[in-house]
Amino acid sequence: MKTTINAIAVSISITAALTLTTLTTSAQNLLTDPNFDLGIAAPNPNPTGVPGWANFGGAQFLPTGVAMSGPNVLYTPDNGGGYSVPGSYQAFAASPGETFTLSGYIYTPNVLPTAGNDFAILQLAFFDGAPPNNYAGGNQLITFGVNVGQPAGGGGVALPQNTWTFASITGTAPAGTASMGAYLLDINASANADFYFDNMTLTVAPEPSTLALVGIGLAVPFFFRRRK
Repeated sequence: MKTTINAIAVSISITAALTLTTLTTSAQNLLTDPNFDLGIAAPNPNPTGVPGWANFGGAQFLPTGVAMSGPNVLYTPDNGGGYSVPGSYQAFAASPGETFTLSGYIYTPNVLPTAGNDFAILQLAFFDGAPPNNYAGGNQLITFGVNVGQPAGGGGVALPQNTWTFASITGTAPAGTASMGAYLLDINASANADFYFDNMTLTVAPEPSTLALVGIGLAVPFFFRRRK
């Protein structure tokens, strides 16, 4: 009987350990080509979740002398202002309760006007469109974003000229979520809103109930050991 109980405890412990390993792996960077150095592009729209950056509105991989690492950055041009929105994104499967964090560095070679409305955005958007054929599609449920620049009315993260500036946004997938998009956007009101992006990171933390199950699994062997 004791042998059976011990075997069960070991089995539960192994399962919990494997789950913990998976969760640790999930904390790694989910983005394909996060530094843009390989120039891995995906189609726009990208309903099947092809790995890579789906560029739009004139956004492009650009070799510059100011990249943080490697030769390339993602360049989003001003396009003459007028609130055009060049940018790029990657699409992923997602589940309710998962918490994603999108981080990275933004740069502008220009001086942004003090009370202007030129800014970049890091954005997480959650959708009910389900993989494998409707990534980042269907109904948009909620978005989380951080402004990087000098949007009118204040707020966000200031972006000094010629300075790589770190920004980060975190959002939790609501009920009904099946997929999400991680977006790099350029909201430009004038012709000086040129933004570069580099060294991007996207990580995900599992829903709390998953962590609780792992904790229980790891605790079971200790419980049986104390009873013995």
